[in-house]
Amino acid sequence: MPIDFNNVFNTLKTGVINLAETSLKNFVAAASQDGLTFLDALKTQLAGWAQQAADGQLSASDLSFLILAQKDLLALTALKQAGLAEIAVDQFRTGVINLVTTTLTSLIP
Repeated sequence: MPIDFNNVFNTLKTGVINLAETSLKNFVAAASQDGLTFLDALKTQLAGWAQQAADGQLSASDLSFLILAQKDLLALTALKQAGLAEIAVDQFRTGVINLVTTTLTSLIP
């Protein structure tokens, strides 16, 4: 079944910005920039995985593995340059990965 990936992608972008606003109040701009850069870099892959999930071709665990494997691509350069502690950077990175995983696994029938 075809999905509206643009809607899914916009949901992810909104989720990243909301996560930045709630978890890194003093670094919202840097966190949003880093999170959106990550999503843009993976847009094509995320679209494919989202469609495969909606078609029942990927299990939740397969999808989680694929997304987690991309964690190193979430460099969070702007946050590091802003001087945010490494622990907070890692927590935001984990939050973004969890957001993407939850959003895409919700497409599995």
